[in-house]
Amino acid sequence: MRPSAPNDPREIGPYRVVALLGSGGMGRVHLGLGPDGTPAAVKVVRAEYAYDPGFRERFARELDLVRRVHGLFTPRVLAADTSGRTPWLATEYVMGPSLQELVQDTGPLPEETVRFMGRAIAQALERVHASGLVHRDLKPGNVMVAGEGPQVIDFGIAHTLGDAQDGGEDRFVGTPGFMSPEAVGGEAPGPPADVFALGGVLIHALTGRGPFGDGHPSTVLYRIAHLEPDLEDVPESLRGIVSACLAKDPASRPTAAQVVRDLGGPVSPAPIASSWLPPAAAERIAGIADEYRDAVATGSRAGGRGRLGGRLLIAGAAALALTMVAGLGTWTAGQAGLIGGLPGDPEEDPGVAQREVCSPKEHLAPEFAEAAEDELTPPNTDEGMFYTNFSSDGEVLAVAGTGGLALWDWREQTEVARIETEIPARYGHPTFSPNDCLLAYASDDGAHVYHLESGEHTVYAEGFDIGSIAFTRDGGRLVVGSGDASSDSTVLLYDLETGELGTTLADGPTSVRALAVSADGSHVVAQDWLERLYLWNVESGEIIAEGTDSPALNPEAVYFVDDRNLLRPEATGARRQNFTDTSDVTRFVDEDMEEDFRVHDVEYSLEADRVYVTYVPGDYDFSKAYMKVWEYSTGKDLTAEANEGYMHEISVHPEGEVLIGVPGNGNGMWVVDATELRILDRL
Repeated sequence: MRPSAPNDPREIGPYRVVALLGSGGMGRVHLGLGPDGTPAAVKVVRAEYAYDPGFRERFARELDLVRRVHGLFTPRVLAADTSGRTPWLATEYVMGPSLQELVQDTGPLPEETVRFMGRAIAQALERVHASGLVHRDLKPGNVMVAGEGPQVIDFGIAHTLGDAQDGGEDRFVGTPGFMSPEAVGGEAPGPPADVFALGGVLIHALTGRGPFGDGHPSTVLYRIAHLEPDLEDVPESLRGIVSACLAKDPASRPTAAQVVRDLGGPVSPAPIASSWLPPAAAERIAGIADEYRDAVATGSRAGGRGRLGGRLLIAGAAALALTMVAGLGTWTAGQAGLIGGLPGDPEEDPGVAQREVCSPKEHLAPEFAEAAEDELTPPNTDEGMFYTNFSSDGEVLAVAGTGGLALWDWREQTEVARIETEIPARYGHPTFSPNDCLLAYASDDGAHVYHLESGEHTVYAEGFDIGSIAFTRDGGRLVVGSGDASSDSTVLLYDLETGELGTTLADGPTSVRALAVSADGSHVVAQDWLERLYLWNVESGEIIAEGTDSPALNPEAVYFVDDRNLLRPEATGARRQNFTDTSDVTRFVDEDMEEDFRVHDVEYSLEADRVYVTYVPGDYDFSKAYMKVWEYSTGKDLTAEANEGYMHEISVHPEGEVLIGVPGNGNGMWVVDATELRILDRL
């Protein structure tokens, strides 16, 4: 859970918002309280999708599917509005982590726990199949673990049995590692595919790994189609039923009802967590319950603005709401290159370029994945500076240096990919597209964009010195700021689908150091090297506001907080400015800053509700450098008297979880809690 951001709604339908549970590509999920105090996970769809009639139709259809499958071990839809200005959905709030999170945090589960869990999940599937549906994406991340038992979530890609049997689609979705052989082969998955996935879920619960190992999705899907699962660590008493669930032939697998019977028969919700879970797992759920109570109490005192610290917790139905619509984050066998040949060539597969959302850890061109180093190594050809940025999903840290780009799984501390290219020393700040399919950087010869899965490399504004780049929120355009003082056009907007130059914005700075684009794409702000700001209306192409005293920092030092407010550097800190009302200003400055110091970096986190400013002395003696932090919504100085120290080249996790930066001594990287500024890890 996290605090609600200043621009989050206070109410959604009948629900009072008290905290943020999570955010995803399609919207944000809030913890809401109904008029009677009933908690709910309330998903609000992003504005850009609310105006798409096709999206609204899918939203309503998926909502109808979820309503049909409610039972003892599936969350219930409480309320929804699919036709209002902003569609939303409220489901039961499940007070617990996903099975994937639980096993990761507390380790594999004992046999009796998994037997109870298997019976409950199979009961849920039995109801799903009896309702004429197929889940199609059962996996550990879609099984929430509450004190009463597991809850099966995410029916966003569920289909009716009639749809599946008719074979009306040529795209069959799922998640690598838990897809059935028939889905990998391109057939429409029916109920046996859900049973196959159940076998994999049970293995994960027992061992902490999938039945077909790890690796690139294409490799895992090949094993599913051709190799037997690894049952070595599965207890003998469960090996028979698990093996039967994972049979290659769908006709040889038991039904969900038979799985319930073979595991011991139907179960009722448990009275308390400790009656079926081991102590560590029960304590994990108790901790989430405490966090929930704190959120409600604090949110009530704050008028719906709960102040919560710590990790992001997407609990129960929140995860359902995050991924429910349009099957986000799912894979198709065709996109993995496994329909019509094993393995496939991503460059020959049109599905690669059409993927709606990519995983920057998995959807990688072979040449990028194979070039990864065994250890985390910044891609520098010398001792020069490197730049970092998080992927949009927060799972990968891109590191750019003079020798190219590296992608790091910062949690596991492994390098997953490397793009070898030459980047001039002061360029290369990496930027992910909103769907994480593209990675771009600005250089002295154009704006370089890589399609991470196909390996395709495109250069926009080729031959021109580029100072900064940004993607529009909908991912449809690349905004390019010229770094060439001789250029007639300051900012260029390219259509990423056609590759054509669309809009040009002129009469601004002679060269761009940093730029940002508003969420709706209607405004662009650019900062030059001479401490000036320019704000354009994109539709008219006119400059509607200008500013001064904005020191040039990094290529992402200016921000659109919302469609009316900008956050930008100033001489002693940062300034929030409402560009529709010049009197509406908040300053985040160190009034005691010594004369020979200057602002070195400004960072902002919507999710953490924080503004971070770093200060360095004129002689760059980093032993004297320091960081200050303010609460954005109130302007309150939150800087600890003795924080862990100064960092430069800071990257802020998109969900406000951590900061990653280089300490003043330049030795490695720190992973720092974004709220309390405590060092959590070192890379």
